[in-house]
Amino acid sequence: MLLRGDKRWKARLCAFVLGAAASCVLLPGAASAARHYEKVSPADKGQGDIVGDGLTTVASRAGDAVAFNSRAPFGDTVGSGVSGQSQFVARRSDSEWSTHAITPTPRPDAYQTFFSPTRLQNYSDDLRQALVWGYDLPGGGGTPLRNNIYVEDTATLGLRPVTLSQVDPPTIFDFLDQHTWGISADVLHVSFVSATQFLPDAAPGVPNVYQWDDGVLSLAGILPDGTVDPSGSDVAPADYPGAMSADGARLVFTVPSSTYGPSQLFMRIDEARTVWISQPELTDDPLDPSDDQQNDSNPSPAALEGVSPDGRTVFFTTDARLVDNDNNGAPDLYRYVDSADPSRPGNLTRISQESGELVGMSDDGERVYYRTSINQMWVWDHGSTRLVADGVTKSGLGNEWPNLTASDPGFGRVTPDGEFLAFFTRGDLLARGTNNFFELYVYDLADGSLNCVSCPSGPARTNALVQPFVTTGKPEIYNIGFRPRFLSDNGHVFFSTAEELVPQDRNGVIDAYEYDPAVGTVSLLSTGTGRDPTMFADASASGDDVFLVTRQQLVSADHDDLVDVYDARDGSSLPVASEDTTPPCDGDACQPPPSASPPDDSLGSLLFDESTTGGGARVSLAVRKRVTVHGAAGSLRIRLSTGGKVTWSGRGLRRGSIRRGRSGTYVLRLRLGRHARARLDASGAYTTSLHLRFVSASGGEVQHTTRVTFRAAAKKGR
Repeated sequence: MLLRGDKRWKARLCAFVLGAAASCVLLPGAASAARHYEKVSPADKGQGDIVGDGLTTVASRAGDAVAFNSRAPFGDTVGSGVSGQSQFVARRSDSEWSTHAITPTPRPDAYQTFFSPTRLQNYSDDLRQALVWGYDLPGGGGTPLRNNIYVEDTATLGLRPVTLSQVDPPTIFDFLDQHTWGISADVLHVSFVSATQFLPDAAPGVPNVYQWDDGVLSLAGILPDGTVDPSGSDVAPADYPGAMSADGARLVFTVPSSTYGPSQLFMRIDEARTVWISQPELTDDPLDPSDDQQNDSNPSPAALEGVSPDGRTVFFTTDARLVDNDNNGAPDLYRYVDSADPSRPGNLTRISQESGELVGMSDDGERVYYRTSINQMWVWDHGSTRLVADGVTKSGLGNEWPNLTASDPGFGRVTPDGEFLAFFTRGDLLARGTNNFFELYVYDLADGSLNCVSCPSGPARTNALVQPFVTTGKPEIYNIGFRPRFLSDNGHVFFSTAEELVPQDRNGVIDAYEYDPAVGTVSLLSTGTGRDPTMFADASASGDDVFLVTRQQLVSADHDDLVDVYDARDGSSLPVASEDTTPPCDGDACQPPPSASPPDDSLGSLLFDESTTGGGARVSLAVRKRVTVHGAAGSLRIRLSTGGKVTWSGRGLRRGSIRRGRSGTYVLRLRLGRHARARLDASGAYTTSLHLRFVSASGGEVQHTTRVTFRAAAKKGR
């Protein structure tokens, strides 16, 4: 059926098949759809937790990938950064979630210290590219023995230097404090600010704004007349990726002092022209002595509040009088819309009647939400203004402000169509007894309703959250400018709280919740049972994929108590991982098929021997300590004296298992995964640990680990 606003009711059923519980588990109390859990992080995590604190788990816009950190190396890890953390990207295919380490290899002689960290702290929408700060990374091509900015391909780990100077080399302190000054959606366009003169036309000895466009570095801080101000240029606020348009064609910057006035806003377009955004559009004479607006001839600083994704609409505040109907002599929120002739009047619109801080806007800039200095939230909708709420207080911490430019994590979100606003505040807007705790409110523009979606039925006892702290490691490594998607494009809201908002929540610890505006109810994203908290980390833009961090074993395939990343998914399920049910063989049928592989592909023999003498079951295992394989695959012959199940795994290896019902000789096939094969091709050798485990039919168990070296097969003609 169709819901209000042409929103389609999504009711998908999670098909249960034999053994499906490992990958398809219906969530309790689901109000909007039938979600199921998928375990994203791998089984082998190096005996360490996935980092579940801070803003370290980042979802792709489509929800088919997620980046996360670990303090323990595992898989194909080649490098680590500050406090030993390595970073990974997991991707979803039609059959599985697979994880790949993305922290680049550091210089062998470089220490990961405060002065020379390696950090991936910005990602493209699809997580295919990452912005990296690192000290002279091998293969990166940056300035030797200096901190550099790189763009990394997260699939190949290939690096491209952003900060190659044509004039002066960066100082040792350049990029010590990492910031985001504007990044395109694909991270192939990057802006940065540096006092080092990278290009000849930059102002010497002062900060300048530079722009890197897919390999080409240019100066962005250029005035409309084509000159460069001696004071240089800057971008403020820091840590706001949206200062650049999603396609990288437009970049907003400031000039601290110039003939245009102090700290004015400009936009560089297509690396070819610059427009003055905060330019007055007064029809009266600004030099008329009878005009009591003295700042008409003396422009005041302009502060950037936000930029639309296409970069054509810019919001800023200033106490200067820029249009004729601004007569209050106080700071106001302005909207600038680029036009074919930016020098003509009509580009500016005064949005607020008094000082306003932009909370968010629709993608087209026609619906604008802002908060005033007297704690009121307003919406400007195609020219008309409506009060959303009174008493919207703001905390003293910048990351807890609802402003659009507030990050880590920022407390305000607006849907792309401007229909929904979600924000946190300590203000008790609906007299619900919030006790000065942060609660999450959702405003629906269609009917003008405001709901507290995190408020309990009684007095509040704790804050609602969108930043996890399942682990408490130090230091925390944040993704700069990251704003987790706790509001989906269709108005669904995700958060964590220890309040028991539904009867299914019975464990008294923090759980993850979802609010569905179509039915106006909240439901659990986590189980509501168990002793360990489960917390929201991020979501896809559609809200179909919601990523959680927890120690809870949400699927039967999770066999440890370590912290994992899960996807609470509304959509198709992964296929069920079934065990090998090949009928047991006998005699010659157990021999491997003929192969052209050289004899060295046989790794030797492995003996599992279960003895029932001595009053109990005993399982023994014999295997060579080291084996060698020629090529990316090899066979391992084993002999079982009784029936049971053999499983094997290892870094870079494809996991496998066989179950046999009787004694006999069998063959295991060891194969390298895609990334391990690439490393084998690149270096000629790949060594890993092979973990073997046998559980007999009667319950006896034995485990062993041996080292396996894969060597590149000799090519014909050599």
